[in-house]
Amino acid sequence: MLELERIQSLAQSYSPQELFAALVWQRRFNEFDGQEVITDLTNHHHLWKSFLFTKPIYAPDKDGLSFNGVLETLLAMANYRPMPESSIIHFVPYPADTLYVLAENRDTTVAQLMDLGKKWRADCVDVCDGTNAEETEDWEFRDYVSLRLRKALWGEDLKRDQDAVIISYWWD
Repeated sequence: MLELERIQSLAQSYSPQELFAALVWQRRFNEFDGQEVITDLTNHHHLWKSFLFTKPIYAPDKDGLSFNGVLETLLAMANYRPMPESSIIHFVPYPADTLYVLAENRDTTVAQLMDLGKKWRADCVDVCDGTNAEETEDWEFRDYVSLRLRKALWGEDLKRDQDAVIISYWWD
């Protein structure tokens, strides 16, 4: 059940990024340790601009795989029940397994973020800038991503805008 006053207080007190950080903090499965990831992201805040923790996103999604991830997340959140530690049943409140990090498209930044993926024991770490041939066979989509990430990060003036890149970390 949602408590409107509590939600209002949370919304006024925390940014969307802090709320996603809390979701990551809660998760621990296989090799993934949400507290370690958030601690490292906080300690290396200069490397990234934003992040999103969710199910994998496949684009273009002709087979509905991304929708399946959304469906599984919605069902998990709908069926979540807090359980005591002694219970043999434990529900996952937010079943994400993929972290997407938006950063400046600079070699040194990307290399450091790739190294964090090794430290976090991610099963797969990928870089998406819209130019990689492996990303998708759909040229329209690839061109859209490339164009959208170009000069996407605002500087103090228009001459300082930076190209962006998305680094994804996936845990099985």
